[in-house]
Amino acid sequence: MVTRKCAVVVSVSFLALLAGSPPAWSHELPLEVERYADLVLYNGQVLTVDRDTPDFTVVKAVAIRDGKILAVGENDRILKLAGPKAKRMDLAGKTVIPGVVDTHSHPNRYALAHYQQEFVPAYLKFLVENRIRTGRVRWERGKAEALAELKKLADGAAPGDWIVASSGGHPVVIHQTKRADLDQVTPNNPAYIRIGTETWGMVNTKMLEILTKSYGEDLPGIIKGSDGAPTGLLLGVAGTVMGQDILPETPPELLVPVFKKELEEWAAIGVTTLSGRFRGNEITAWTRLDQKGELPIRIGYTHEIGRWNPYFKRDIQRLGTLEGHGTERFWMIGLTVGITDGHVPGGGGSAGGDVCSDVERKEIFPDDSFPEKGLCFWDQPGDPTRDTILIANRNGYRIAGVHTFGDKGQEIMLDAFAQANKERSIMGRRFAVDHAMMVSPKVIEKASKLGIIWSLQVPMFYGRRTSIVSRVFGEDIAHRWSLPVKSMLDAGVRLTFGADTHEDPDRQPMHNMEVMVTRVTHDGRVWGPREKIDRNTALRIMTRWGAEYVLREKELGSIEVGKLADLVILDKNPLDPRVPDEALSDIKVVQTLIGGQVAYDAATAKPFPPSPRQVE
Repeated sequence: MVTRKCAVVVSVSFLALLAGSPPAWSHELPLEVERYADLVLYNGQVLTVDRDTPDFTVVKAVAIRDGKILAVGENDRILKLAGPKAKRMDLAGKTVIPGVVDTHSHPNRYALAHYQQEFVPAYLKFLVENRIRTGRVRWERGKAEALAELKKLADGAAPGDWIVASSGGHPVVIHQTKRADLDQVTPNNPAYIRIGTETWGMVNTKMLEILTKSYGEDLPGIIKGSDGAPTGLLLGVAGTVMGQDILPETPPELLVPVFKKELEEWAAIGVTTLSGRFRGNEITAWTRLDQKGELPIRIGYTHEIGRWNPYFKRDIQRLGTLEGHGTERFWMIGLTVGITDGHVPGGGGSAGGDVCSDVERKEIFPDDSFPEKGLCFWDQPGDPTRDTILIANRNGYRIAGVHTFGDKGQEIMLDAFAQANKERSIMGRRFAVDHAMMVSPKVIEKASKLGIIWSLQVPMFYGRRTSIVSRVFGEDIAHRWSLPVKSMLDAGVRLTFGADTHEDPDRQPMHNMEVMVTRVTHDGRVWGPREKIDRNTALRIMTRWGAEYVLREKELGSIEVGKLADLVILDKNPLDPRVPDEALSDIKVVQTLIGGQVAYDAATAKPFPPSPRQVE
């Protein structure tokens, strides 16, 4: 009788295992008995990035089942896990790394520029239907010629049509052109000139009336002259309201096809998760791709509802707390707010004058918009951003994805975080600061105390910005404060990587690993050699720690049992000392797998169209 009872128990348990519901003791069984793998990669070099320090585990093979890592180890054991219908991939010595997590880029913007031949015709039709006439005004040619270009746009429009022009930033726009100048050449049409990316703009009287009818004459960011009358210049809040609330949003259906193509490019360079800040219609477009199962890579996004929104307190109460809400492919990681300061150079055309810093300027460029003290947006009268951060924190949201540049701008932001921390602790919640071009020791100390996670935009350092920082603020500042990676790591600041550009090779992960290791910029100079880091750390920055920025460290960022099988196969091992530091950028992506499925295969992929030079 005892023997029969034991046999019954064993039979029931075995049937439960076959039915897919393993008994409580099944975790004690070898994986070979529990379940098969449906994909096995073997005979390679698998860099698991499974720990923060010191070196991480390196194995030969990895087994995948149902889109997740089933096991890692040596060839013999992992091959035994392969089921009868499993795919076996002989890596032939190639290297596998976790999928790269890019924590700060703008695929929404890149898509419209890179695939403009597909997007523009449909968009122009949309504008015509909404009685909007568009064009570009080139202020760098002088005030008279720029106004002539604007007049030409207005002469081709019907009375009452809106004139919406774009322009790079330039002192002529900021300081010399007035609302009356615009009124003279656009007497019959509301006119708006977007300067840069909605950080600021200019309007004529008819468009100003439309803006103030909805938001009132005291809307922050409506710049007024000494006589108390609006000059036509819009900054911060008013510029963003004009661009995001007054102008009609692009229909999501126009965005979907180009958004998809853009993300396919990122899969091709080994990026499997990307983070960016998006507005409502863009979120709708990404969601539609996700719902159809056509989102090429994963996206952890920050919502722009906090970006210079004068009604943020009201809106966030209606929205509720949705941080973390979403799917395996698309989820919210927090809110973004208005930028603290500008760029060096670009982003309004300024070479250094719009950077918020107390450092004395060594050189003032002819196109500096604010040459004396720079422009600290949050210090503008009525700017709501400090309160926005407090309100967001009270409602359970973190702040991330915000452009910062100058040391004073970063201090302003960290001080706002510290104030929020007094009300409700932000420790461990990964409030973020992005970019690292002028990071002073004081800023590093504040960031460390607040547990800040920092997204590094390495291409900024590699490109012309470092040499411009040197010219404007001094060579010593450029050496010590531009991308001070090792100093930040030594202080305990968690670092991640984000390209913040569509240009190649600038956005490619292996190129950026090379830059972090060598500190060599585009002009061949070595800046801040004391800030060099080793390759293992650079790989952690681009994978394991990036997963923390997007709040998915339990699912992404390393090759460990139970995590999603987001993998990149490379033709060479970036940790191999036989690969010189200066040759890291030559390493190629062979395949990208997301959830165990091939998202890119170099052997069969068609070339992407050449990328236009990014306009800042």
